[in-house]
Amino acid sequence: MDNAMDRDLDPAFRRRTLIRRLATGAAIAGGILTLLLLLPAWLRPSVDRARIRIETVERGPVEAVIEASGTVIPAFEKVLSSPVEARVERVLKRPGAAVEPGDEILELDTSGARLELDRTEDRLAQKRNELEGLRVDLQSELAELDHRLESLRLDAEIAGYRLDQERALHEQGLLADAALRQAEVESKKAQIEVAQVEQAKEAARRKNAAALRAVELDIQILQGDRDDAARRLERANTRSDRPGVVTWVVPEEGATVRRGETIARIADLDSFRVEGTISDFHSARLAEGLPVRVLVDGEPLTGTLAAIDPTIENGVVRFTVELDESTHPKLRNNLRVDVLVVTGHERDAIRLRKGPFIQAAGDAVFVVEGDPPAHAVRRSVHLGLSGFEFVQVIEGLAPGERVIVSDMSDYDHLERVGIDD
Repeated sequence: MDNAMDRDLDPAFRRRTLIRRLATGAAIAGGILTLLLLLPAWLRPSVDRARIRIETVERGPVEAVIEASGTVIPAFEKVLSSPVEARVERVLKRPGAAVEPGDEILELDTSGARLELDRTEDRLAQKRNELEGLRVDLQSELAELDHRLESLRLDAEIAGYRLDQERALHEQGLLADAALRQAEVESKKAQIEVAQVEQAKEAARRKNAAALRAVELDIQILQGDRDDAARRLERANTRSDRPGVVTWVVPEEGATVRRGETIARIADLDSFRVEGTISDFHSARLAEGLPVRVLVDGEPLTGTLAAIDPTIENGVVRFTVELDESTHPKLRNNLRVDVLVVTGHERDAIRLRKGPFIQAAGDAVFVVEGDPPAHAVRRSVHLGLSGFEFVQVIEGLAPGERVIVSDMSDYDHLERVGIDD
């Protein structure tokens, strides 16, 4: 039994044990070697030159801008409104459809407007008949009063003639006083009756003239209503008067539109403007007339801030930009663009091209020293105007110095960083 326990180990088992020991030793040695290689880099932090962007401080103009987003919209938009209350029978042109002058966009049922026009015509005819009747009545009444007046005047003349005769007889002593007084009373009575009829004739003339003017005024009003209804009915053709594109139309057939309600919009796509939106935080810096840069596919187009919407919705302010080149070939309807509102300008400033670190830090940068660059040193700076591409340097940097503008937030706690080629 002792002989069995003193037997030599299997050679294959010894080889496997030896290999495991050698592998463990090699792994430990590799780890130590890696630690020795990385330790200097840990003790001396550095960045790879290929992974950073270095810009040179220079002199040049700097614009202070407010960055906003914008949408290209047509410069001119024709709004079609319904001149009458009507029902939409058919929608002939949908949004996006091109139209030419004379193209009909909608078919409206104008039977209600035609009925209103017919009723106005009927009322107008009635008033005209009423006016004609008043004129006939006036002529008849005045003719009757004229006949009566003529008769009374004749009676007054006869009474006057008799009075003259009675007075002559009275003077000769041939007529009693009572008879003379009777003749005087009859002459006076005839004159009073003539005056009464003359006054009645003038009153009738004034009364009928007022009635005629009232009816004539009603006729004028009805004629105006009739002409207005006829014009509205004539304009209810929903035809385009210019070439363009339909941007909106009443979406539902059978819908009732009221008088003055918008039924379609037609955009003129030959020229454009920009509608911008920005946070109300910057609203105090906005003013009409400020210069604007609109970036269309990277190409800047100049313009002017034309109008500011006084209403703030959900913390957003809307404004309109009029472009100097409103017909630029790159402009397209509903195109999203970047809008830069220029709020300040410095013609000759020390400037540095912007980058992630410049935008984030603001008060310190890493200045590159050595050629080829061996390291970068942290330096405090005072920045001024901030534009889309450049930022103004007021203090801390001089033209010709090189600055790391890449994101260096991982090295904010360091004063010196190495640069590996």
